Amino acid sequence: MSEEDTSGPNLKDVTNKVSAEALQEEPEQTTAAEQQEVAATESSDAKLVPTPPKSPKEGSRPSSSSRKVKTPEQASDEIKDDSKEAKPAPEPVTADKVEEKAEPAEAEQTAEKSEYETDTDASANDAADAPKKMRKKEKPANDPVPEAAPEGEEAKEGEATPGEATPGEATSGEATPGEATEAAKQPEAPAAAEGAEGKKSPIEEKYSEIVDYNEEEDTDPGPDPNFYYNLEEMYARAKTTTGDGSTPSNFLTLFHSFGYECLKRCNLHVLDENNVLFSAGNYIQILNLESKKLTYLPTVGGKGIGSIAVHPSRKYFAVGEQGYEPDILIFEYPSLKLYRICRKGTETAYAFLSFSPDGERLASMGSSPDYMLTIWDWRREKIILRSKAHGQDVFRVTFSTEIEGQLTTGGLGHVKFWKMAATFTGLKLQGELGKFGRTAISDIEGYVELPDGKVLSGSEWGNMLLWDGDLIKCELTSVDNHNCHKGQVQDIFLDEGELITAGSDGYVKIWDFETIDGADVLEEDASFPMEPMSEMHVGEGVNIVSMCKTVSENNNDTNSMWLAQDAAGGIWKLDISVSLTKKAPELIQSYHAGPIRGTAPCPYTHMMASIGEDGTIRVMDYLRKHTLVRNKYPAGGSAVLWPGRNVDSKMVTLIGGFSDGVVRVMTLDHAEQESEFDLKIILLHALKPHKGEVTAMIIDNEGKTLVTGSAEDCTLFFFDITSQYLPIGFIKLEAPVTTMSWCNTSKKVLVGLKTGVVLEVQCPDPGEIDNSVTYEIQPGNLIRRYEFKSIQHKLAKAAYEKVKLKREEEQQKRLDKIKEAEGEDAYLEEKKAIEEENAAIEEPVFEAPAVPNQILKILPYEDKFYLSLDGIDAGCLYECTFTDPLTDMPTPMAILGEWVRLCGEPLRVINMETDTTIHEINVMQDGSNIMVGMGDGTIRVHKKLSGSGLQIGPPYTLPAHSRGSVNGLISSHDTRFLMSGGADGNLFVYKVNHAGVELSLPSPADSLLKARVKDEKLPPPVDDIDDVKAYSIEEAKQKREHEKMLKTAEDKKVKVRKTITTLRSKFKKLRNSNKDLPEHLALSARDFEMDPKMGTIIATEVAEKKDLIRKQLAWNSEKHRLQLQKLRKRFKDVIATDRIVLHAVESHHVVATFRCAKPSEAMQQALDDFKKKLTEVSGGAPGSRDNRRVSSILRTTETSDSMSRPSETSGSSRKGMAGFMRKGTDLDLHGAAAPGASKAGKKLKDAKANKSLAKAEERKNKRVQRELAWKNLYARKPSENYEDPDMLAAIEDAKNNMGDFNLKTATNYRVPESQRQGATFKRAQLLELRRMLYVTKMTFNERLISLRDQKKKMIAEAEGWNKRLDDIQLLLPPESVLDRPHVPVLLDDEIPERKMEYTSESLREFKKVYDEEKKRGADEGGFGGFGGFGGGDTPTAPAELPKTTAPKPVAPVAAESKEESESDAGSEPEVEGISALENENHNLNIMMMLHEQECLISQMNEAYREFDAKLLDLRSDKIKMDVELKNGDLRVILLFEELLLLKEFEKRENFLQEALSSKVSDRDEMNYKIEDLEEKLGGKKIDMSNLQENEKLLYDSFTEQLGENNKFADFLTKVFKKKIKRVKKAVEMEGDSDESDSDDDYDSSSEEESDDEDAEHLDLNVCPPGCSQELYDATIVMRERKLDLEEAIQEEKKMIDTLKKEVDALVKKNKVINHGVKGARNDLEAFQLEKQKKMNELDMIVTLNLDQIQFMKKGVLPGDLTTCLVFHSGGVSQLSNRIKELQQEKAHQIRKFKELKKSHIHLIKGKKGMQEKLVQLEEKCHSMMLLKFGREVDLKKLENISTNRIAEELKETIAKKDVKYSRKMNEWDVQINQAKQRLLTSTRDHTSRLDTLNELTKDMQNLEGVLDGKQKNLGGEYSGQRKADLKERQRLLQLVQLQAQEIDALKDEIGILSRKDGHILPPTQTAVPPLPPIGGRS
Repeated sequence: MSEEDTSGPNLKDVTNKVSAEALQEEPEQTTAAEQQEVAATESSDAKLVPTPPKSPKEGSRPSSSSRKVKTPEQASDEIKDDSKEAKPAPEPVTADKVEEKAEPAEAEQTAEKSEYETDTDASANDAADAPKKMRKKEKPANDPVPEAAPEGEEAKEGEATPGEATPGEATSGEATPGEATEAAKQPEAPAAAEGAEGKKSPIEEKYSEIVDYNEEEDTDPGPDPNFYYNLEEMYARAKTTTGDGSTPSNFLTLFHSFGYECLKRCNLHVLDENNVLFSAGNYIQILNLESKKLTYLPTVGGKGIGSIAVHPSRKYFAVGEQGYEPDILIFEYPSLKLYRICRKGTETAYAFLSFSPDGERLASMGSSPDYMLTIWDWRREKIILRSKAHGQDVFRVTFSTEIEGQLTTGGLGHVKFWKMAATFTGLKLQGELGKFGRTAISDIEGYVELPDGKVLSGSEWGNMLLWDGDLIKCELTSVDNHNCHKGQVQDIFLDEGELITAGSDGYVKIWDFETIDGADVLEEDASFPMEPMSEMHVGEGVNIVSMCKTVSENNNDTNSMWLAQDAAGGIWKLDISVSLTKKAPELIQSYHAGPIRGTAPCPYTHMMASIGEDGTIRVMDYLRKHTLVRNKYPAGGSAVLWPGRNVDSKMVTLIGGFSDGVVRVMTLDHAEQESEFDLKIILLHALKPHKGEVTAMIIDNEGKTLVTGSAEDCTLFFFDITSQYLPIGFIKLEAPVTTMSWCNTSKKVLVGLKTGVVLEVQCPDPGEIDNSVTYEIQPGNLIRRYEFKSIQHKLAKAAYEKVKLKREEEQQKRLDKIKEAEGEDAYLEEKKAIEEENAAIEEPVFEAPAVPNQILKILPYEDKFYLSLDGIDAGCLYECTFTDPLTDMPTPMAILGEWVRLCGEPLRVINMETDTTIHEINVMQDGSNIMVGMGDGTIRVHKKLSGSGLQIGPPYTLPAHSRGSVNGLISSHDTRFLMSGGADGNLFVYKVNHAGVELSLPSPADSLLKARVKDEKLPPPVDDIDDVKAYSIEEAKQKREHEKMLKTAEDKKVKVRKTITTLRSKFKKLRNSNKDLPEHLALSARDFEMDPKMGTIIATEVAEKKDLIRKQLAWNSEKHRLQLQKLRKRFKDVIATDRIVLHAVESHHVVATFRCAKPSEAMQQALDDFKKKLTEVSGGAPGSRDNRRVSSILRTTETSDSMSRPSETSGSSRKGMAGFMRKGTDLDLHGAAAPGASKAGKKLKDAKANKSLAKAEERKNKRVQRELAWKNLYARKPSENYEDPDMLAAIEDAKNNMGDFNLKTATNYRVPESQRQGATFKRAQLLELRRMLYVTKMTFNERLISLRDQKKKMIAEAEGWNKRLDDIQLLLPPESVLDRPHVPVLLDDEIPERKMEYTSESLREFKKVYDEEKKRGADEGGFGGFGGFGGGDTPTAPAELPKTTAPKPVAPVAAESKEESESDAGSEPEVEGISALENENHNLNIMMMLHEQECLISQMNEAYREFDAKLLDLRSDKIKMDVELKNGDLRVILLFEELLLLKEFEKRENFLQEALSSKVSDRDEMNYKIEDLEEKLGGKKIDMSNLQENEKLLYDSFTEQLGENNKFADFLTKVFKKKIKRVKKAVEMEGDSDESDSDDDYDSSSEEESDDEDAEHLDLNVCPPGCSQELYDATIVMRERKLDLEEAIQEEKKMIDTLKKEVDALVKKNKVINHGVKGARNDLEAFQLEKQKKMNELDMIVTLNLDQIQFMKKGVLPGDLTTCLVFHSGGVSQLSNRIKELQQEKAHQIRKFKELKKSHIHLIKGKKGMQEKLVQLEEKCHSMMLLKFGREVDLKKLENISTNRIAEELKETIAKKDVKYSRKMNEWDVQINQAKQRLLTSTRDHTSRLDTLNELTKDMQNLEGVLDGKQKNLGGEYSGQRKADLKERQRLLQLVQLQAQEIDALKDEIGILSRKDGHILPPTQTAVPPLPPIGGRS
């Protein structure tokens, strides 16, 4: 597609879509919106039968196995067929042409019922809609009818892809022809029947849910990857017909679009770095941001665009259309080829589209009524999953960027979380609705999926909701209980670890993601307060709907430029980076926001004006595709006019009507050079004729009268244009005004009303109208009235009757044929059936609508006018006239099946072949065509034909606007362009191609204002009417009349008051005359009273009036009190100190306080919290270091604590192990002392042995002490890598105090860790500085206030002194009176609190001034005060309250009294005769008074001088303080800039710091592990050495135990060294029953000795004869202990080897970790250096004196000081001195090094000497051993052999044990004897019983023999033994056996007890040994 010239209408005209099988014409269908509009006008009882069969939708994709693409030849042939089948041109419908209109209905079968047949309960309103429904039914007779589906087969449901439906099949939701016929025959088909039977609704059947998808079973490969659709054959082009009067198919070509649907959600997408994508009307527009060029793509459906989405790769973009079963078009970018089409995903429109992150899936969300969520495999055009998302509007759907298969939907009052779970049956789609819980339910516009699966959504009130699962985790708010945004949160993004929110308040805010992700609150408080990291206010009135990030050329991820969609009609470019150099928001495109209400063409050039509901008026040069000017007004616009030359010769005047009733007259002029527009709009007149919206405006053809109408106040207002738009008057109408037009023949206005009435109003003559009192004009004979009468119900009735007659005629013909063919009986039977059939058909009722429809548009033509209406009368033009020819004629008779026009009905009906309302109808400038704007957004052009009345040709229909009506449809002055403005906010300009002839377009009129002379003065602009509540013109008129009446009444009151005053003066004179009369002639006071009670009554009335006035003013008084309180709180209470100016007394010096505001509680709280936090974290002084550094120190401390704990544990474990080993050693060595033990053993009984053992112990202790000394010496030996800590500390101190000064600007500068600062610390520093500034100012202010108090006190004292001077100077002679200083007075600026004081006098003065101002404002108000003309002067505000001051103290200098006293004193004669004493006293008093006078005057002067001196000191301090405070303010600015910079770097710094901390933590942990393992390894080595030492001691003990010359030494040694297989301890824990088995195993598992055995082959398991049994047993025990030690040694070796391997592996890992730590530290150092460079770029202001500047060039101060360095003078001297100090330190260190070197050489020599001495001592020891022993011996062994303490102790222990065990044996012997006696007694008893038993047995046998002999003759049954006897015998035998067993057991027990030394005797022993004597041994 080429740019700017790729409109739909100029492409090749083919059918809507390409089908795989055939190109068939689709029958006329209506959208769901149209059906709802139809249903709105119908009664609620109306029920429609099922719709007729529909052909398969054209353009559906065939299956992959049978897809074929039409060749151009085939397509052209089918196009010709389609053109033949096109509908004919609409014919005017008159009374005699009703048959022509009913012809389509006659083509239907007689038996088939009408589609819109109503039910029996249908009302009259239902019948009125019948014509509209019948038009919907009509279709060409040659429409292809699909064949019925085979019986028994069901149509496929929604899970079948649309592409799989064949033309012969009916998809789900479409009735087959047979089904439709059957449904049509049913008289009653209530819609509720299906629901009652449990069946699905048609929508559910058609779009059934697919919640299970198996990818393996889906083998459809989809279209060829290289397959593309031919868009030129499929796009929605203009519909036209061929023939006479038709319009060519290329009549209109899209020239330019000024539209953008800014209210549509997510209607702005970025394609690449220069191009953005959005939709406008039926076009997809691609805007190049640099060249501002537009590229257009048409849609396929032609019903608008629902949503757009861009593929993640930006190589494709998807377009979801609107309309019936809309498609999703997927285009390839930048080729703009149509790549794929996804069909049948929803019923009416797509609300939102979204690609998956990998781009393989596409999610679509349908709008009402199905709200279907569909997941597509868009490359294969295949539906994967589908489910109903919700029962209300769903705004958006998105895939999760991190979790595959997770989706989120948000909409009206809900949010839902979806999962595509993979199961063994395939993919499943499951949704979970979010639960708001205690949070208020909110619409969810914007949300974002977080990486961990949580969802962050916005809310209506501006806060954010954090969802975890289906529950709200917390609600994110701003601090101080403020909302995050003021209004709806429209969009949320997660970009580069930051969360970005955009709200309807025009703010874009950036939040910390980590804070939000980790947000957690308590259950009782679900709010989580936080502050944004940064925020940007885009502009006033901005409402951000969505945002998208721009794409940079190099795909830089740090790109911070975004594009924002503004619902106020703009596209903004935003820089949301947190930087000081970020760009301000830039408005790159501006459009109308919301519907366009009117358009107007320029009368002479290619320009146009438009007005919208957003209150903007725009003037466009559509030829240059440029907006010339844009102005916005407070109220929304409703109409616009561009008058021609008859109104303005220069034609630069615009007139706009607005929704607040204001009409503005404007003019165009050249804009200033710096303006963004070429023109500017100047307001000439601001008029307000109406109270509500200005519905329509027109100007007569002569340009003299402007007429405006309003629907709210139902008035028609007339203005005289020739008299500067003076109002003529208005006429009150009967109903709201909807439209207006001028008659063609006279100066009359046609007015259309909402009630269906048309008025013809005569325009009044300005000279004949008297508007001095009111502007209302009585209509009188000025109005003619025409009331429209609906005829649609009559047309429907005529059509229905005609069909009925046709059916009756066919039935009669059929009856006649039956009668002739079959006879009378068949005839009667058929007739009865026909009558029953006709009786079953309900007759519809046709009535006119109860409520008349409003008139939308009036088109006057010749002597008639044509109307368009809404409701049931929509879709037609009605020809009407005020002079009906049937007025005087009788009413015609009704004709069955025909419409007969009655009087008052339209003369003619022009059927427009549509059900849509007609909102605009205009004639082109050349009069050749009729332009029609429809309610569905389409544009129609009809060619005007010749003939009587208005004759139009067939329509040229162009889909233009997506939704809403066409509100403005105009043509250019030369008819070369057509412009349309719609309710969707789009403004399209079309190029008109006249009859195929290409016209040359002239250049635009650049000299629009060329007629205006440069020196010509424009009329002065007037004040606009900004207040929507301003008075209208009539209200202002009435207001002035009312005020005039009040003024007249007031004048009359004044006259009456003057009369009363005259009478009062006469009465007063009369009373005075009465007083002069004698008493007997004068009247009393009571005689003058006409009524004595009058005074009481008057007083009572006055009191009541006062109370009443007080009550009336109570509300206002309280209101003003609260207002004053609020003003004080807002402006006064926040000021800590007012500006107090203190004046000196004897000079002109003044000092003023610092006016400063109180610090906010939030600032103080933040500072306190920071200090508290640092105090808690660092434990030191608050504010001493950054929070981050304190936290790192805390982490280090915790790490060190955690490192110390495991070492303690390991130490304790080692102590336990050592204790265990010591315990084992004690057992092994039979109580021998451990090695190194200094404590002597216990004394033995043998004194000789004790003496020898003591000597051995002493030698042993000496040896142990020597070994310990060596061990301690070697322990103190440092390692090879050892470094002295004191030396390291000294080196570090030298580095830190080297004295050099590294500049922060140096490239190798390293930021010390103590000087690294973060944003938190900088914020606290800024707050602390502000607090210090405040404290400094307040301290000075307190000093000044204290000095003012001193002045008050001084003035009081001076007044007393002055009063005393007055008294003194009155008594002094004049020549002695001295001049005294004046008494100072506190001025107003010294006591500013006087401003808030008032007195009754000040209030009266204020009331006087206020009344004067009010009176002057009323006199000068005019129309301006009430919105009349030009706004008038702005009413002046009431005068300010005059300054009320307390009465000034007047100096008590009584001048008059003084003069009088002086005159008296001067004139007083000298008293003669006075005595000398009295004269002396008088002189003395004079002298005393003179002295007191001098003292008082000197005191006053001294007090004044002292006060002035203090004031001068304070003034000097303030001057210095001003400098300091100014520097402080500059420091505040610098800190703030540093804070912003640190905020920008904070996130990255935290990341690097955390990375370093993590690596350091890993390194420390690894070091700890290595140290722990090394410590364990060292412990194991110690344990190993201990075990080896124990083994050695065990061998020594065995040798010692053998003694010398033991003949069994070799045998015992073999026994000791014998290696046996040891049984595990677990086996030893088994029961007694297994002991013998284990012993056998033990014995059998013994191995043969490796050494040769003796000749005698002695058994090592048995002690040989002659060998001591004790020695043998001790050898066995030592062997067991030896084996234990050997096993322990082997285990320790294995553990040591394992630990060594682990240490080696950890050392290798530690090297890698150290390398990472080094890299992380280098990264952090580089970042700190980068941050320091940025900090260095900030400007810092330093105040210097000239003498401080030593930067001279050739002795002259240079003009440029940017290269100089500001350095502290003390630092320079310190650096100079440091050079000398370093030189001295260097010399000292050299001397110290030489001394240490000498000491080192001396130590080396001493070491060699000691080594030589050691060799000599070893040789001496060797020689002494040879002399004494003859060979080298081991002294330890020698000590053990000579005196073995262990053996001696064992002997004593054995002796003690023998004694102890002997006693126990004696005790057991006694017990055995007792047991034997008991056994003997039991045996004897048992024997006697056996004897008795034997005797009894013998007796029994004898008795049995006797008994047997006696019973031989009794029979054989009694022969044999008795059972009882047998049982008894058996019992006794068992008893004997039991007793024998007991005897055996007792014998065994006796044998065990009698065994010597406790050995167990063999179990076979039977003989009982003789009992030993008590106390002896056997």
